[in-house]
Order: sequence, then structure tokens, then C-alpha cells
Amino acid sequence: MQKSKLGTAFIILAILIYGLVSNFILVCKINIVYLYIINPLFWILLSVLIFFTFGKNYDNKKLRNSIIQYTIVAVLSYIIIYLLSGLFVTFGKNPYNTKLNGLIKNIWITGFAICAKEYVRYKLINNVYDKDKIKFAILISVVYILIDIDYTRFIGNTVATLTIIKYISQVIVPNIAKNMLFSYTSIYSNCVPAIIYQFITNLYYWLSPILPNSPWAMTSVIDTVIPTILFLYIRYEKNKLSPQKDRQTLVNTNPGSIIPLVIAIILVIWFALGIFPIKPVAIATGSMEKEIYVGDVAIIQKCNANDVNVGDIIEYQMEGYTVIHRIVQKNQRSGEFYFVTKGDNNNAPDVAEVREDQLIGKVIFKIKYIGYPAIWLHLLQTEEQMVEVEKGN
Repeated sequence: MQKSKLGTAFIILAILIYGLVSNFILVCKINIVYLYIINPLFWILLSVLIFFTFGKNYDNKKLRNSIIQYTIVAVLSYIIIYLLSGLFVTFGKNPYNTKLNGLIKNIWITGFAICAKEYVRYKLINNVYDKDKIKFAILISVVYILIDIDYTRFIGNTVATLTIIKYISQVIVPNIAKNMLFSYTSIYSNCVPAIIYQFITNLYYWLSPILPNSPWAMTSVIDTVIPTILFLYIRYEKNKLSPQKDRQTLVNTNPGSIIPLVIAIILVIWFALGIFPIKPVAIATGSMEKEIYVGDVAIIQKCNANDVNVGDIIEYQMEGYTVIHRIVQKNQRSGEFYFVTKGDNNNAPDVAEVREDQLIGKVIFKIKYIGYPAIWLHLLQTEEQMVEVEKGN
């Protein structure tokens, strides 16, 4: 088949219609039939049709091999980073069926669809002339992103703002990064890198007996950063092999310079999540004014009862929440420490003593004003919880 913008656009439109219809109708009405039969067969049959009707494509073998090597390194880095994150948080049981029958089922439902979808992407992008490839790569990426959004969870339901933010951060933003990467590799290589990336990462989830219970902020960053860095390295490799690119362009596109920034961002997020021995806590009440104000961030150092004394400001656990107040009295009974605490802005000490097993840490310094975004997220989380309670009722 001769290269054709019109024919390619028609198939892309058909994919969009199929994806939207299946999202709104098939998934709701006949979910099992859709997952096990309709969706795998749609993508397999479409790829077979394209295989026999579209012409052959040729690429730069040296660049293709480099892209595949970079992709394998990125996938292994992805898995290692996830495993390392589990050392800082906790591991939980894998929700997937990791037995042989579960693996076969996942390969059929997801694995074949991945291979077929990426083959279709690659052939469609290369079924137009070079001057149109970027435009069609963007178009296909947008369509793939749109058909992967689960609209049914939002339409006709009361959804908390934080739920929307989480979905955008965990699903849509990483999906944009991955589609940008896979369409780019389809232009300058073939469908193999995209299949390797998705298939191996999915195998990790399908086969690993345990998975990290990573916070949503952590997973969204990892799922976005890894494909973005891979994209930048592939672009740099492509520029190196291009005789038209000058030295300054190579320097400007070298992704090595952003790696320290990325590492710093990840470390800041891990710090904010309390993974390290010190952690930040946004102050949401005025009980400690005029020492700590609403919107300030208190930096907490994790410690035990022997490390704190009268006059220290501590964070301690109450049922369902934590409190940051000053120790005004420290007692010991039967070998266990008890603390009497008081907010500097309160008229009287707190009614209940704080046991040493409630102690989380002590305030070592504070940063003014930067806690307001965290307070806003806390309010959104409260809203999300109220919405879930309403749904339960």
C-alpha cells in the first residue's frame, strides 16, 4: 500500500471511535467479554490487516540498536528504583495472580494487546511521508491517551478533587510521557523498544510475589521521570548520529545535565513523604503561635523518649491525627516515660498525657509559609474521605 495521509487518518479515527465506545459501553455492560475477547482480538486483527496492506519500513539499524539498549537500561532502572522505594516504605502482597495460569491470562489480555497496539502505532506513523511523521505521531499519541482514560469512574459519580488530582498524576501524566516516548521511537526505530519497555515492566508486576506500597506521589514521579529521561537520551543519541547537528546542539541536548536535578526532585519528594529520619510537617492550626504559625513547615527529627526534654516541641500520635505541642513536664512511671504537653497559644496543658510509644519526633527547626500547599492537599483528602463515606451510605 502506498503511503497515504487519508488512509492513515481514517484508521486513527476508527481506533479513537473504538476506544471511546468500548470505554463507555463495552466495559460497563460486558466487561469480561471485552477484556478476554473483544479488545485482544481487535488489536490483533488490526495489526494483521496493517501487516498485509502497508508497505515495509526501513530504519537506521545503528540507531535502532542504541535505542533498544537504552530502553533495556531504563526498564531495569525502573524496576530497581521501585524495589528500592519498597525498602523505604513497605512491601505488600501482589494483587495479580502470579501463578502460571495468571501469567498466561495477563499475557493474553494485556501482553498481546501491547504488542499489537505498538505495531499499529509504528506502522501508522511510518505510513506517511517524512514531513508529516511528527504531526501523525502527535495525533496517534493523543488518541492513545484518550482511549486509555477511564471516563466511567468520573461520569455520573461524585468525585473528590484529590481523586481527580491523583488520577491525573498517576495515570494521565505518565501516559503522556510514555506515549511521547513510544511515538518518538516509532519514528526513528520501530515498535520493539516500546514493546520491550511495556512488556518487561508488566512482567515485573505479573511475576513479583510482593510489590512496594509506594505513595501515589512517588509512583507518579517514577512513572513519569523514567520514560522522560529515556526520551531525552534517545533524542541525544539520534542527534549524535546526525551529520547536520553541530557540537553546541549536542551539548544543549545532552540529558546528563538534568540527572542531578531529577535525583534532587525524587529525594525532595521522598523527604516530604517522611522516608528519611527527618520529615516536614505542615502546620494547620494556631495552637503553637507565636513560635510556629499556620502555613509554616516544622522539620521533625525522628527520636525516642530519651532524646527529648522539657521545653522541646514534639510531634506525637493521637487517634487518626498527630499533634505538635511543647513538653512542659516529663515523668517516668514503671520504666515508661509520660509527657505533659501544651500548645504555646493555649491557655492550659493538654488533658491527656502522651505516652512514649506515641512519640514520633521533635521539631529541630521550621520554615515559614511553605506549608500552605500541603494544608490544601490535606483539605482535599478530607473531602475525598467524605465523598467515600457518602458513597458507602
